[in-house]
Amino acid sequence: MRMVATALLLLVTAGLLAQDRDWVRMWDEAQRGRPRTVPSTARIAPPSEPGTPLVVHGRIVGRDGKTPAANVIVFAYHTDATGVYHRRGARGWRLRGWAKTDAAGRFVLQTIRPAPYPDNRVAAHIHFTIEGPALPRRWTRDLQFAGDPFLTERERGTAAKVTTRGGVQHVNYLVRITDEGRF
Repeated sequence: MRMVATALLLLVTAGLLAQDRDWVRMWDEAQRGRPRTVPSTARIAPPSEPGTPLVVHGRIVGRDGKTPAANVIVFAYHTDATGVYHRRGARGWRLRGWAKTDAAGRFVLQTIRPAPYPDNRVAAHIHFTIEGPALPRRWTRDLQFAGDPFLTERERGTAAKVTTRGGVQHVNYLVRITDEGRF
């Protein structure tokens, strides 16, 4: 893992990676906290976390858009109900978690609905990275929510429809593997 972090840091320094050094450091720190066994259903926010409960029903498919991508590790992180990633004095992403796709390429993340950044007009979103057998690590598109007032015209076309059952919001998130987003 340290070699990966060093290689990423060199890429950043060389200007070959769009993300800054802080992001790479936080990503590396987060990965050190990854559990040894990663289930297909996982929790990001504890049940006591303030905010609207949200369940992400995810599915990852191959380049053909049909073949399930099994055993892919999904890492997700997002802001809390106030729009911040961490509490004052802390660094990194507080609300983060991992899931591993099942044989059908499915995973479930239980969390809360993130809020937009404070004093900013960026739509609320969840960030994802994926990696797996014969699948180099990469970013995927952010999960955004239909009806968010800060969505751009372009983002409205890919934002997830939100349904509510029993006070819990649910969204479907489909990822088609491409060659984009490698880091």
